[in-house]
Amino acid sequence: MDFQLIKDQLTVSDPQQFLSVVLKNQQDEESTIIFSQTIEEQFEQNVQYLSSDETVDLDDITRWKELGFLVVAQTIDGDYIAGTTEQTFVIPVSLYTSDIETYELVLADFFIAYTNGVIHSNILPSN
Repeated sequence: MDFQLIKDQLTVSDPQQFLSVVLKNQQDEESTIIFSQTIEEQFEQNVQYLSSDETVDLDDITRWKELGFLVVAQTIDGDYIAGTTEQTFVIPVSLYTSDIETYELVLADFFIAYTNGVIHSNILPSN
């Protein structure tokens, strides 16, 4: 997927607009990252199910949503990629808050950097 082209189509750095533009493009069948409109709901269900003192909880999500937080993708390993208007988060399937990776990049810039091999993540598969 050409994330530079997607970035060029964005008028704001809003995660919902990013996801809408991404979903209008053909996803690579071989991709290790799947974009979907329903991943946010699945994420919230998993948060409720796995809730503990060490994991993401519904209060975290409520607080993050005030910043425009939206889960936009999931890896084939079950990890999540989310963003706000200013940051991108890589959230492990375990939902441990101590393992969340935060990048000071909007989603489009994050995916450009990731596909170019600039992002070094302990969670995401190497690109």
